[in-house]
Amino acid sequence: MNSELYNKQYRIPPDVLKAIEIAKASSSDNNGLKRANFILKNGILTYQAMKRLKHDFDTNNFSDKTQYALAGGNLMKIFIEKTLNSERNAVKTSKDVRRDIHVNPNSELMPYQVSNVNVQNLKEMVNEVEKKDKKKNELQKNAVAVIVNNDNKILLLKRGKGAPWMPSKWGLVGGGVEKGETPQKAVSREIKEETGLEIDKFIKTFSIQRKSDSIEHVFACRYDGDPTDISLNDEENTNYGWYDIDEMNYLDIVPNLVEYVTLAFTGEKYS
Repeated sequence: MNSELYNKQYRIPPDVLKAIEIAKASSSDNNGLKRANFILKNGILTYQAMKRLKHDFDTNNFSDKTQYALAGGNLMKIFIEKTLNSERNAVKTSKDVRRDIHVNPNSELMPYQVSNVNVQNLKEMVNEVEKKDKKKNELQKNAVAVIVNNDNKILLLKRGKGAPWMPSKWGLVGGGVEKGETPQKAVSREIKEETGLEIDKFIKTFSIQRKSDSIEHVFACRYDGDPTDISLNDEENTNYGWYDIDEMNYLDIVPNLVEYVTLAFTGEKYS
C-alpha cells in the first residue's frame, strides 16, 4: 500500500450514494445492509476501504446481485477504479518530481518540469515584463512567496471567507507592496504577518505582469525549520499546509498558482 495515501479520504459521488439508497430500500440482506448503512452514514471511503472494495469487485466476492448493488454496483466500481488509477499516477509523478529537486536546504531550487504547464509561455511573460521597466512605478505591485520546506513541499494558506480576493481558496503567502516599500521588504513583511516566520533571504526572484495595471513580484526561498511553526493571522487565513504540485490538484487553489511554483523551479534566474 502506498504510504502517501494511507488513511486518505475520498467523498463518494451523489449518484453512487443514490444507487445504494435505492438498493437498500428493496433488500433484507443483513451483511449487505450493514456495509450499505456504513457507506451512506459516512459518505466517504478511505484509501484502504477502496482497496478492499476493489478486491471484492475484481473477484466478484458477492453472494448475489443484491449484495453487489448494496455495495454501489457498477457506479461504485467505476468510481473506485478511476480514483485509484488517478492516485497511483499522482504518487508516481510526485516521486519522480522529488527526485529532480535538490534536498539541500542551502542550495538553489533545482529545475523540474510539469507536463500540463507551458513553461515557455511563462518565460515569455517574464521577458515581456522586463521590457516594461519604465512603467513599473505606475503599476499596482504585489509580492508573493514560494516557500519550500525540507520535504520539497510548498506552503499554502487557505483564505478566510471574508478575504477581499478569492475567499476560501488556497494560495501562496503574499500581498500588496506599500508606498515607499521595495517588493523584497514587502514579501518579508507579508510572510511575518501571515505566518509568523521571519524570512529575508531569497534564492530567486522574478516578475510577472498578467494585467495592464498590476505586476507581481515572486520570491522563492527555503524554510528549514519545523513545518508546524506557522502562526496564522486569523483575520486573513484559516488554515495552512505544505503540498507538492500533485496534491495541489485536489485543493481549491487561486488562479495561476501552479504556474508560479513551476517558474520558481526552472533553472533560469529572473530578477
